[in-house]
Amino acid sequence: MLADRMKQMKPSGIRRIFELMASMDDPINLSIGQAHFDPPEALIEAACQAIRDGHNRYTVTQGLPELNARILDRVESRYSHRPEASLVTSGVSGGLVLGFLALLDPGDEILLPDPGFTMYAQLAELFGAVVKFYDLYPNWQMDPDEIASLMGPRCKVILLNSPSNPTGGVLGAESIAKVASIAAEHGAVIISDEIYDEFVYSDDYASAIGLHDRVLQLSGFSKTYGVPGWRLGYATGPTELLDAMKTIQQFSFVCAPAPFQVAVAEVAFDLDMSGYIEEYRGKRDRLVSDLHKAYRLLPPQGSFYAFPSLPGEVPEAEFMQAALDARLLVVPGSAFSRKDSHFRLSFAVSDEKLGEGIRGLNDLVGRLT
Repeated sequence: MLADRMKQMKPSGIRRIFELMASMDDPINLSIGQAHFDPPEALIEAACQAIRDGHNRYTVTQGLPELNARILDRVESRYSHRPEASLVTSGVSGGLVLGFLALLDPGDEILLPDPGFTMYAQLAELFGAVVKFYDLYPNWQMDPDEIASLMGPRCKVILLNSPSNPTGGVLGAESIAKVASIAAEHGAVIISDEIYDEFVYSDDYASAIGLHDRVLQLSGFSKTYGVPGWRLGYATGPTELLDAMKTIQQFSFVCAPAPFQVAVAEVAFDLDMSGYIEEYRGKRDRLVSDLHKAYRLLPPQGSFYAFPSLPGEVPEAEFMQAALDARLLVVPGSAFSRKDSHFRLSFAVSDEKLGEGIRGLNDLVGRLT
């Protein structure tokens, strides 16, 4: 009954944790991939007002002109380069679907990070692309020489994700520039997933934007403003590519949610979210300071994730079961990687819940090692 493509699709390990959470009594949930704070009141009110004012119908497929203009203004202000075009998408996930469909024919190759977000490889394989992985272990940085060695005549896309889900790593400017040169030499497109670009805890964040004329930037508003359920992202890049993605969107997502486009265009760009970012820096620092050294945690430089090693020689399945027995929800590293040596936790939780989680994880070390 089902299409053959479904044989290679595996259920999301992250969504499996969501299902487990529903069956548990007051779990210590460090698995969640969303900011724990509510949206700023001004943004909530703008969305409510947009609904009352009748902005409940379709927008043009590419999104409201005023929102796209503000997106391009922000990108230009941050990177001193104005992309040719912008497209409002149904989250970054929607942008990935559109970008992959517009760029990848069956048999084309795409280079993906390992560890990397679970959706990347699943989508690429669903569309018939051949996945090649480049290694981010052990310091969550890429080696441009490895990427150069993986390039072949059918390599169409190099995907970068910085700050990273799941590791919290932030790619260095020098390595990004080298990879941009490699992509230009081979005529490949760089897809740069930058959804966590506001959650950076160092001063040297860099992007491929402006370094290569074939860069598709994907970002959005879900994480920064605490509105993941609004499903509002954006893509910027070359006009030819954005036009192709717009055409696909006409026959798939149609458009992103109209009232939320209005609210974001009117309010979001003028909100100061730095207090929230500093709060997360503090949570990151607490996690790095207090988590047992057996986890060998490399301090996250961005996002709100950490990717500790499994303690000692404990197998992943044993560790995950022990965590569940202790009401601790984390995501196994094998959900993001070909290796099963780490696990992902999110520190986007209350200070109280973070403290409970750290104590629970530290107790596991004594029980398992």
